[in-house]
Amino acid sequence: MKKKPTKSKSKKSANKKSIGSKPAQKQINSFWGAHWQPALILFVIPLVLYATTLSFGYVLDDKIVLSENKFVQQGMQGLGGIFGKESMVGFLGEQQDLIVGARYRPLSLATFAVEYGIWGASPKWSHFLNMLFYALSGLLLFRVLSQFLSAKGTKWWQGVPFWASLLFVLHPVHTEVVANIKGRDEILALLFALATLYYSIRYIDYRKFIALVLAAVSFFLALMAKENALTFIAVIPLTLFLFRGASLKELVRVTGPLMLTFIIYLGIRVSVIGYLLGSGQEVTGIMNNPFYGTTFGEKYATIMYTLGQYVKLLFFPHPLTHDYYPYQVPIINWLDARALVSLALYLGLVWIMIRQWKQRPILSWSIAYYILTLSIVSNIVFPVGAPMNERFLYMPSVGAAVFLAYLVWELLPKALAKFNGMKPLSWTLLGLFIFGFTIKSWTRIPAWKDEMSLNRAAIKVSTNSARANSYMAYSLYQAGLQTNDQTQRKQLYEEALPYVNRALEIYPTYSDAVTCKGGLVAGLYQMDGNLDRLLDEFYYLLRARHVVFLDQYMAYLNGQADRNKLAQFYHRAGFQLLAEEQRNYPLALQYLNYGIQIAPSNLQLLQDLASVYLTAGQYGNAIQISQRGLQLQAGNARLNQILQEASRLQSN
Repeated sequence: MKKKPTKSKSKKSANKKSIGSKPAQKQINSFWGAHWQPALILFVIPLVLYATTLSFGYVLDDKIVLSENKFVQQGMQGLGGIFGKESMVGFLGEQQDLIVGARYRPLSLATFAVEYGIWGASPKWSHFLNMLFYALSGLLLFRVLSQFLSAKGTKWWQGVPFWASLLFVLHPVHTEVVANIKGRDEILALLFALATLYYSIRYIDYRKFIALVLAAVSFFLALMAKENALTFIAVIPLTLFLFRGASLKELVRVTGPLMLTFIIYLGIRVSVIGYLLGSGQEVTGIMNNPFYGTTFGEKYATIMYTLGQYVKLLFFPHPLTHDYYPYQVPIINWLDARALVSLALYLGLVWIMIRQWKQRPILSWSIAYYILTLSIVSNIVFPVGAPMNERFLYMPSVGAAVFLAYLVWELLPKALAKFNGMKPLSWTLLGLFIFGFTIKSWTRIPAWKDEMSLNRAAIKVSTNSARANSYMAYSLYQAGLQTNDQTQRKQLYEEALPYVNRALEIYPTYSDAVTCKGGLVAGLYQMDGNLDRLLDEFYYLLRARHVVFLDQYMAYLNGQADRNKLAQFYHRAGFQLLAEEQRNYPLALQYLNYGIQIAPSNLQLLQDLASVYLTAGQYGNAIQISQRGLQLQAGNARLNQILQEASRLQSN
């Protein structure tokens, strides 16, 4: 098959054709036969690298998407719920809109349901399939890059496609996506997005309608895996323009079906979730809206800082953590040099991208690809529920891998060509990246074995994250519950307390941390019987935030602890804290009634209860309690005053 004639003899056209010209049909059919060695390397390496994950269990958000998801646990019968409901309904029981934009990512959940139907609850198979899909992604990346980055007359090991693909499968920032089963949404989104790019290039090269159909199908599957595949609507025309010299008409012909596919996907998503971007209800919890309460300037200065951190992690991936929640990423303003340096870095990248698109299209493509695919998870387009995450770099890291391979394989050798003896420098640099990525991935993967190992690894890095500290404390609390050795249990609980205290120091109203500390101090009370300490801790926890655990444990204490001390606590907490200080009258009444249950003749509690009923506008109850107290102490001035005021207001 002959090549399409070029429209000009310009240097631009020559560059494009020498890098990514249309291959002959015979070459396409024999591609894998001619490249079995790199294919074998790229397929085997990730399987070997992540083989240890086969013994790992469920961690972190795996319970949301798999181990405690009711639709997934129904196997094939749960597919209707998976595709017909918001993606967190299977775990939460109903759509709660905890995150801006909600979530609709049914494809990965569907694969989990199929697994469950075949093998039951088996993390081994889930980890294996993550490894397999990841290895296939490396192969497909090599095939796609070979379409437009392979130079004529070069061996497979002499060009960018292989080395970029190898750096990709070795990159340490991918350990979260591959080793955490939940990361399959990222893997499938990139896998099918690359397939979309592959078939789009095939169409430009051969004008076969089936290629457009396969591109649209692949794109739909990518979107159903995760929304960030949307960015390929920009990546694909960029690629076709830079490396195929595609005309506007050709670009419209390719992207038109993809836009139609996106509209269909969007219609399905809106019909399932009920809205496009927001439910109209503001998300106020900083764990799902980390910029809540910040100024406009603080928000975007902090975002720019995180964008700089992303670049750093792509080229120097240390230290790594799964937890960047508040306030591991500090809230900064535009007077902070870190925000300004990051801004200058990105302005420089954009400048290079624009200046070099004719002379060095590979360089421009790698920068543009990175910025485009990162944009949707940057918190600039819309909030993503976290200040940053390493898994957000999974798709954008392709651009970094291409940039690195191009840098060490082409740019450096050309720049150093005039220096004799400097040629090995590029090989040395490439070797350092490969060795460094391999070692870092190898040492990072074991952190994902179980909750305890993951939290211990995170707390070494994420010392300023309320969530990391709370999760570390909770892991120790769970370990204490699982041992019958009282001494060991006490040691675990005491080890956990500094972590949960740190979590509450960072985020005083963090409900998970309040519940965790409540469980810890209750556990210590059951071992040492120190009721005074327990009630003091509960008082300060109630001051921070009311959680159901405190109610449940106070009901337990009412049946067996010292009634006088409990009555004093209910006066202090129910009246002084909840009613007078916080003006939370429903909760104050709840706690004062707890006190009346154990001390029905306690005059102090009766006065407190009558007073709160009066303030809350429940005049009948205020009269009833006042009369009850006056039967115990006739002439009580406070109760008489409440009775008269309640009677007057009720009569009006």
